[in-house]
Formats: sequence, structure tokens, C-alpha cells
Amino acid sequence: MSTIQFTVEGMSCGGCSSKVKNTLEAFDQISQVEVELATGEVKVHVEPDQNIDKEQIKAAIEDLGFDVVN
Repeated sequence: MSTIQFTVEGMSCGGCSSKVKNTLEAFDQISQVEVELATGEVKVHVEPDQNIDKEQIKAAIEDLGFDVVN
């Protein structure tokens, strides 16, 4: 399993972090999403046999109205 990590700005509540988590978990290639609201850290776990572009994930987060800083 590989992990892709982002720092996301603009998440201010549990609803925000849930929105990010639920949106990313809808991708078939993503097996698990961890969101740390206090630090803005989002970890996305992808199964080894799955291929997903980091830019796709970033775009999905930004489409929710949040800023991805890395």
C-alpha cells in the first residue's frame, strides 16, 4: 500500500474533515483516508495494484473549496 500525503488549509470543523474524507473514499483506488483536522494533514492510502494520480486527489479536495498547499 502506498500513502499520499497532503496539507490542506481551510478545514475548520468536523464537517469539513468528514467532507474531505467521504469525497476521497468514494474513489475506487483509495482504500483508506485519514484526516487530522488540527494540523490539516490528509493521508490517502492506495492499494498497490491501483493507480491514481496525485493531481486527481488534489483537484477533488480543491473542488470542495479547500486549499492544498503540497
